[in-house]
Amino acid sequence: MPSIPEEDDMNDRTFAQLKPQGLDELTEEAYQRRRSADLAAAFAAPPAPVARIRRGRPLILAGALAAGVAATAVVVVPGLTDSGTPPQAAPTTVSPTASSTRPAQSRKLDAHTVLLAAAESATRTPADSGRYWYVRDRTVQRLHNVESEYVAKVNALVKEYKQRQEELKGKSGELKAAERELNRELTKLKSATLPYNAYLSDTWESWRPRESGMKHRTERGREKEISFASPADEEMWRQAGSPDLRPKDAGNPEDNDDIERVLSISNPTLNMRNVDELPTERKALESRLRQFYRQQPGVKEAFSVYLWQTSVDLLGAPITPGTREALFRVLAGQRDIVSQGEVTDTAGRAGAALTTKETTPEGERIEYRLIIDPDSAELLQYEVADADKPASLLRVTLEETGWVDRIGERP
Repeated sequence: MPSIPEEDDMNDRTFAQLKPQGLDELTEEAYQRRRSADLAAAFAAPPAPVARIRRGRPLILAGALAAGVAATAVVVVPGLTDSGTPPQAAPTTVSPTASSTRPAQSRKLDAHTVLLAAAESATRTPADSGRYWYVRDRTVQRLHNVESEYVAKVNALVKEYKQRQEELKGKSGELKAAERELNRELTKLKSATLPYNAYLSDTWESWRPRESGMKHRTERGREKEISFASPADEEMWRQAGSPDLRPKDAGNPEDNDDIERVLSISNPTLNMRNVDELPTERKALESRLRQFYRQQPGVKEAFSVYLWQTSVDLLGAPITPGTREALFRVLAGQRDIVSQGEVTDTAGRAGAALTTKETTPEGERIEYRLIIDPDSAELLQYEVADADKPASLLRVTLEETGWVDRIGERP
C-alpha cells in the first residue's frame, strides 16, 4: 500500500486533472488571467489551441473548483447582446469571426507608430491613487462541455478508481498503473468538446486592495447569455436534448477574502504593492521583463507572446504613467507585432488593433490581439484567435478600470 504522502501527491495530481482542457491557463482569470487567465497558466494545454491568458480574478468554476466547468476558451462573438436569456427560452444565434470589431476608419498606421503614439499619450496621463483597484470586464467563452454531464463523468471515473484502490491495496505497481489509467481517461475527458459551437458571455467586477490584509472582492454579473455560432449549431444542441449550458452558480456569486493575488501568473512576484515600482525607462523595463521571462519554469513561449500576455496583465493593472510609457516603447521595438488598422471594440470605442502570432508545438497557428486607444494609452480589449479559422478563442473587453476608496464603488 502506498504511503500517505504518495497518496496525497497522487490526489493532488488527480485533482488537477479534473479541470477541462485549457482551464489551467484561465486560473486567476480576468485580472491576474486573464485571464486567467489563464484566460494556466490563460492558456496552453495541448492538444486544443487555448489562449495563454493569466488574469487576477479567481476563476469561478461551475460547481466546484477543478471539478467541472462549462467554459474554458473564449471566442469572439460579434453583435452579442446582454439579455441573459436562457438558451432553452430563446437562444441567440451568432456568427463568430476573426474579429468582434469592425473598421473604425480606413486609415492604417504601422504598429511602431501606433505604440509610440500611445507612449506619448501615457506621459500626459496624470497619476491617480486609491485604496482599491477596480476592474469591470466582459468576456465571451466557448463552452467545451455540458457541466452536469462533465461532472457526472468525472465522478464516475474517480469512483471507479477508488474501488480499484481498495482492490489493489499493497500492490504499489498496479496502483500506479491504475493512477496512470485514471489520468489518461481524465485527460481524454477534459480534451473533449461539444459537437456544436455554443458560447457564454458574462461580466465580472473586481476590487483589489492596495494594502496587504485588506479584503478583496470579485463579483460575477447576473446576466449570462448563451449563444450559438449558427442555426446549424443551435439545431444540433436541440437534437442533443437542449441541455442547460449555463453555469450552476446561483444569483450573483461573490469571492470576498484577504488572500493575496498576484497580478500575473507569468510574473508571480508582481502584486498590488510593488507593481508601481516597475522601471519607467524602456531599456530598464525590457531588461526586467526579460529577466521575468527567463525565470519562468517549464517550456516557454516566444518572448513576443510572453510580452503580449504580460502587457495584458500590466495594462489592466495600476502601473505608473512612466511604466505605461516604457511598456509601449518596449512593444514598439518588437518586429513581429503588426498593426491591423483602426477598429471599434465591442463597447463601441475606437482603437488600434495590434497582433502577433505563434505556432504551437501541435501545429496550430494562434493570433494574439490587443486593441489600444493611442490617445488615452488604455487597453480596450484583447483577443486570442485561431489564425486559420474565422473564430477567436478569447475575447475580454475591459469596460472600466480605476482607483476607488471602498468595495462597491466604481470610478
